[in-house]
Amino acid sequence: MKTKNLPKQTMEVHHHPHVEKKNFKEYFLEFLMIFLAVTLGFFAENIRESIVKKEKEKHYIENIIADLKTDTANITLSVHMQNLLLKKMETVLKIPVEKLDNFSMQDTLYQNLVPFYAGSWIFVQNNNTVTQLKNAGGFNVFTNQKAVDSITAVYYYYDSWIKLNADLYMKSYEKTADLATQLIRLPEAIYSFDDTTRIIPLGNKIVIRNNTILFEQLYSNIRYQKGELSICIETEKEYLRKVERLLKFLQSQYNLK
Repeated sequence: MKTKNLPKQTMEVHHHPHVEKKNFKEYFLEFLMIFLAVTLGFFAENIRESIVKKEKEKHYIENIIADLKTDTANITLSVHMQNLLLKKMETVLKIPVEKLDNFSMQDTLYQNLVPFYAGSWIFVQNNNTVTQLKNAGGFNVFTNQKAVDSITAVYYYYDSWIKLNADLYMKSYEKTADLATQLIRLPEAIYSFDDTTRIIPLGNKIVIRNNTILFEQLYSNIRYQKGELSICIETEKEYLRKVERLLKFLQSQYNLK
């Protein structure tokens, strides 16, 4: 029996490359390089975030300063107009109720009563930037805590005093207006606050209901309204002083003109 010639099998020996072991110094250097890279990246990101945060803070401060400057202009006008209304009220209160059947007295009543019962004048704060900050999570972007405390104090004063007194004044105004509409004719012409021009027609019958009791009540309401308006003026003046101090402080803190 013949056997087939089978191919000879040979064994291949694979030689593994010789891997040189690293010593502790080389491992330490690699670790140090990785650590430094991560640390520098961390610091770079923190620096970038800090720069962005400061830019946002400065942007908000500039807008708050702009709002406060608008407030100074508006409050100056408001105090001026309110003082004119006070004078109108004082003139009305000097008119004897028993003489209101006289057309001349009725003219005087009309010229001075209409401005403060047909409309009101109150100061409203410009709080656009602070409202944006609240919606964005508050003063978290600020690093200057003194600036935050100073800003918060001024806006708190507005909410606690000016806004509260304005609400009380408006309630007294509404009572005066309600009584006045029962006693005199509604104005049919534009009136002037400063009396430089007399544009309300004269010589007409103004009083439509010569009720002594109601007129005495009207006068009482006007006195109360006058007191509330006087308080509004004083709190607005104090607010103006606070705003002016805050403006100087913020401009110095952030090197702004």
